[in-house]
Amino acid sequence: MKILVTGCAGFIGSNLTDYLLNKKYSVIGVDNFNDFYSPKIKHENLKDALTHQNFKLIEIDLLDFEKLDKVFSDEKIDAIVHLAAYAGVTYSFEKPVLYVRNNIEVTTELLNLCKKYQVKNFIFASTSSIYGENPTPFVESMSTDLPLAPYPATKKACEVMISTFVKNCDLNATIFRFFNPLDIRVRTDLALFKLIKSAEFGDEFPQYQDLNSTGRDYCYLQNMLEVIEYVIQNPLKYEIFNLGNSSPVTLGKLVEAVEQVTKKKVNLVKMPKRAGEMTLTYADVSKAKRMLGYKAETPIEFIVEKYYKWFLSQPEWYKKGEF
Repeated sequence: MKILVTGCAGFIGSNLTDYLLNKKYSVIGVDNFNDFYSPKIKHENLKDALTHQNFKLIEIDLLDFEKLDKVFSDEKIDAIVHLAAYAGVTYSFEKPVLYVRNNIEVTTELLNLCKKYQVKNFIFASTSSIYGENPTPFVESMSTDLPLAPYPATKKACEVMISTFVKNCDLNATIFRFFNPLDIRVRTDLALFKLIKSAEFGDEFPQYQDLNSTGRDYCYLQNMLEVIEYVIQNPLKYEIFNLGNSSPVTLGKLVEAVEQVTKKKVNLVKMPKRAGEMTLTYADVSKAKRMLGYKAETPIEFIVEKYYKWFLSQPEWYKKGEF
């Protein structure tokens, strides 16, 4: 099978690309290597994939719809895993139109090309932040009409657009609402990288949240990749799934895990709370377990230890944040 992975050079995209290549799929990877974070890191993420004969990298901006059309016309695509997006709650307040264009417009055009070129299976990465101020644990059947920031608002719009295409076209679509995935290559603007770097080099870690009253449902990316592959092989007409760990971890516990694994102290510096951030993410994953055989409940200590071993093997420029 030939799988189109958008955002293939990012954290999730590069891990998924390697996972699929190891499972003998052909992967067409699309990325524009933008500067949302360092393109140098993104090129490093694809270092292994680029040596694989079943991987083809196409460097284009997904907003260039003419070039995007050519990808579909040139390649016989069996399924799309659409991961490319502008992410991040805080930055979305600064550049909301950028998020609308890159998230909503691109997703709509991809759906349109699925219709044009008879691609039957569309898999979409949504976000836990779509739940806004709903009570926890978050369940897929809850209303998601009132997200707290432009970023999740664009993901909500994409979910609605996908539903519209499914109802009117010969298309299967699965939406995964990701809850704080962690693994090797996690983005350097996120907490785990900054905590490890703080422990290793004494850098200040900006603490925007209370150590004990807020929590994130950190989950192991490899478990998420398994169910993405399941849906590649077993398309669903239209379903939404939470992918989390069903076990929120406070910032204090994450700091404790980092200090336990590294045997070094993190340098915490208290900062004002940021707009739009949710105080708690907590997934009900019973639907994914029931329908997809999803495995959750990987201990945070295991994930941190795996990441730390990988971190220590990286080039000095990466470890020191010189990118």
